[in-house]
Amino acid sequence: MKRIAYLLLPLLLAACTQRPDRVELTDWQFEYHGQQYAATVPGFIHTDLMANGLIPDPYYGTNEDSVQWVGDSVWHYSTTIRKSELPEGDTLWLVFEGLAGQASIVINGEIIDAMDNMFCQYIFPVSDFLLGLDDNMLKIGLTFWPVTNTRHDEECESLPSDSLKESWYGIPLPDRRAFTRIAPYQQGWDWGPKLKTCGIWKRVYITNKSQSELKEPSENNSFCSFSSDWNKIELRQERDSIGQSFAFYKDGKRIFMKGANWIPVHSFPVDDSENRARYRSLLSSAKEAGFNMIRVWGGGIYEHDYFYDLCDSLGLMVWQDFNFSTMLYPDNKEMLESIKQEAYENVSRIARHRCVVLWCGNNEVKNGWEDWGWQGVYNWTPEQRARLEKAIDTIFGYSGNSNYSDNSILAQAVRDCDPMQRPYITTSPLYGWGHKECTTHGDSHYWGVWWGEEPFEVYKEKTGRFMSEYGFQSYPMISTIKRFCTDEQLSIDSPTLRNHQKHGRGREIIDKAMMRYYGLDSRSLSLEDYAYMSQLLQAWGVGYGILCHIADPRCGGTLYWQLNDCWPVASWSSIDYYGNWKALHYRAKELFADDADVEAWREYYTVYPKERRYAEARYKVETQQEGALRVRIEAESDLYGVYIETEPHVDGHFTRNFADLKKGEVMEAAFVPTKAGADLAGVRVSVKTLNEVMRGR
Repeated sequence: MKRIAYLLLPLLLAACTQRPDRVELTDWQFEYHGQQYAATVPGFIHTDLMANGLIPDPYYGTNEDSVQWVGDSVWHYSTTIRKSELPEGDTLWLVFEGLAGQASIVINGEIIDAMDNMFCQYIFPVSDFLLGLDDNMLKIGLTFWPVTNTRHDEECESLPSDSLKESWYGIPLPDRRAFTRIAPYQQGWDWGPKLKTCGIWKRVYITNKSQSELKEPSENNSFCSFSSDWNKIELRQERDSIGQSFAFYKDGKRIFMKGANWIPVHSFPVDDSENRARYRSLLSSAKEAGFNMIRVWGGGIYEHDYFYDLCDSLGLMVWQDFNFSTMLYPDNKEMLESIKQEAYENVSRIARHRCVVLWCGNNEVKNGWEDWGWQGVYNWTPEQRARLEKAIDTIFGYSGNSNYSDNSILAQAVRDCDPMQRPYITTSPLYGWGHKECTTHGDSHYWGVWWGEEPFEVYKEKTGRFMSEYGFQSYPMISTIKRFCTDEQLSIDSPTLRNHQKHGRGREIIDKAMMRYYGLDSRSLSLEDYAYMSQLLQAWGVGYGILCHIADPRCGGTLYWQLNDCWPVASWSSIDYYGNWKALHYRAKELFADDADVEAWREYYTVYPKERRYAEARYKVETQQEGALRVRIEAESDLYGVYIETEPHVDGHFTRNFADLKKGEVMEAAFVPTKAGADLAGVRVSVKTLNEVMRGR
């Protein structure tokens, strides 16, 4: 036995010293005012600056305004690695899975390339840089240039500003963001902050795998997952006596789709433990509320595999937009090549997941082209207009009355890279909400309610063949507001509250509808009551839309805008940034239930809340904390909008909340914390009712 052990020892030692096939590069630094600071990879420049105490949290107060300089600055990142630490092999590859912004790369002092597509991998051979080195360092540097950059020195001449790119293109576009492939929402949206950023937002490593091997499906995401019967789901868009249907079928039976639109979970959407917790909480909440579909909106990112893994496991179908939204895109050679690479890479990756049932070319590009008055603003010549229309067709496929393409760049990517050949549509919606066809042809984004300030009752007459966007705003509860707002700023008109309401008319539109249905508005309510009432209003209005869609046999599905937030804000979401369910999410859960009583809900909506009689709120509350926090409320008078809150506040939701109770009715609810294992010892509850607010008018 001893002799065998001696013989095995050299083999064991050799195995221990054998270098891996891949080495992650995580030890990076960035430069700030001539000093080097530690960077976290994956990450963004904003997260690195915050981690080093160099900027404040942009989510707090009005700090967003004070960090705008970050997106207009040049940033340098660097790392070194010894030759002896690299994988063995004649050919080594440096792989960036994702670089956000415009970047140039330098290896051992030599400028290698420039990159400006956040959604593409970049792979470089590095073996030649190791020739002649004993154990010297391989030095890698990245410089991120702002899209507003006006410098034209040798190092950045291949990364011009978007304004210069537009000048070279020769046609002014509605949004210069279209000239660099970055996440549009990071540049500001009507529910998100303007935090122009850059950084190494996905993994970076050196490997001895060949380029062809790097493109193969990973071990954890093999195509064997397609044994699921989800493969049998089909989209039918058929001409009929009404117009053109839009419905999903399985084994010949129509499935009514119930769900919401998804935006990124954070302004800096890295795949880390904190964001994974957000994915788990949000998607579990979607499943709990009876969702069967999530639409990944085209103004964010192509989501991380972890998102699709969760959708696979939860049985949530995914409508996947390509990452193009609400703007026109140039068709110069470099851009089209970049878009093709982006499409082929992301379809190949995402198609490994069985949850995907539909690919969509863009969000509202056709809608904008036809309806938003761009021609009058930019005075395009007939030749320019023809080229722009051709660009839409080249990238997405374009026809005035069709949602089908087989020869656009994106359609070809689906055909070549999705082994299941799941359907591709060119755009969403097929017709904007100002067209009569928006209710008869294809999917619909109905924004007459909200943007058009129409009453909620319009949802009944404006129900389309598939409602892929519609919604109404609310504020988060006071417990969330206090997390980004000082006590001195706790008023609806404060700079902080205005900063966290990104829609220019948001408060005014909410006030108008609140007065119509409740007889109250922000001028007559405390901030705490106003936040609460705005959520009841949102649940009332969007809930009515859901009811109209479910009850209409012509409609194939309802996906409200939106499920989640990327920061704490007043928005259309049904779950706030911290994972707390708003009243709308509870209403969606009730209406999406298989046993929802449609006739009872129709009766519920026949009386406006302001027309009810509100008795003095009387009730008994019992709490129990044996393994979980449970609440029992017995109504001793008719109660409306019964809201249970944890004291002190803990992020999460109750299994039932924001409920109406008849006298003698009992409501029981268990608390589900956003963070699994949250300490609930000593947590009690408080109860708020609409009765108290309405009787105080």
